[in-house]
Amino acid sequence: MTLADLVQRYVAFKRALGLRFESEANLLRAYCRALGAIEAAAVTPEAVRAFLAGSGPVTTFWHLKYRILRSFYRYAVGREFVAHSPLPPTVPRCPPGLVPYIYSTADLQRLLAATAALRTQKSPVRDLVVRTLLLLLYSTGMRIGEALALTLADVDLAEALVTIRETKCFKTRLVPLGPRLTDELTTYARRRQGLPQPAGVASAFFARHTGQPLCYDSVLREFRGLRQLADVRREPEARYQPRIHDLRHTAAVHRLVAWYRAGVDVQHRLPQLATYLGHVDLGATQRYLTMTPDLLHEASRRFERYALEEVRHA
Repeated sequence: MTLADLVQRYVAFKRALGLRFESEANLLRAYCRALGAIEAAAVTPEAVRAFLAGSGPVTTFWHLKYRILRSFYRYAVGREFVAHSPLPPTVPRCPPGLVPYIYSTADLQRLLAATAALRTQKSPVRDLVVRTLLLLLYSTGMRIGEALALTLADVDLAEALVTIRETKCFKTRLVPLGPRLTDELTTYARRRQGLPQPAGVASAFFARHTGQPLCYDSVLREFRGLRQLADVRREPEARYQPRIHDLRHTAAVHRLVAWYRAGVDVQHRLPQLATYLGHVDLGATQRYLTMTPDLLHEASRRFERYALEEVRHA
């Protein structure tokens, strides 16, 4: 059996289990292209190491590729498509993981103000489109891919409700909107009505001046430009700069801080936050809760009040 055929069989197996398995399948196809038309049993450890190594130092991507290939070869060996795994027996130390950037209120204000630079004669509403997109991402914690996939029919401003369909975990969820965000989306929606709607109510909510959906890559490029214009950056020695996805992390952390300050039962609310973000369990949500000075301060204050109550009743 060729390597390409084995990969195809493995991808079909994983999807039959109900997994989307898109990014993993893309990486395995890249693996096939790198090794060429070859029998699965003829793959050498040297070829695998070359694919894992890429062209730079060991990064978290090395470990991602390794994990995907390890699962693939467990399947292949377990079903006797190959006699053994060609993966290297030793794994290099994983570098420190990416720490999300939690935007401050001032950072967010500067980013929103910077969107004015996107307005051009050819794209007179581009600034409003991107500004509204950033507000939605921060206010709801929505994934960028989910926001860009929204259609006109998905955004019910009369009910202050957004429907996110077929998300990362094959789930559709309803996201309620606050009054201020609803007002911002209503202002944008009025301008959006003046743009072409090539698919009717199935047309993209966030669209270019042609009515076509925003391109994911172009949004990322524009965000990098906005970040520089707004002077939102990490310390000079940092290996990476704030990302648009960090708005999702920021939304989760700011919500938690707000709950602490309001005196609500945070542990009781965490499952609600997980549902709102579209997570299948609390573990996924907890990875979004980066410990910031504000969050640490509010959690410490909550613990102090709890400890004082325990002492009084001791």
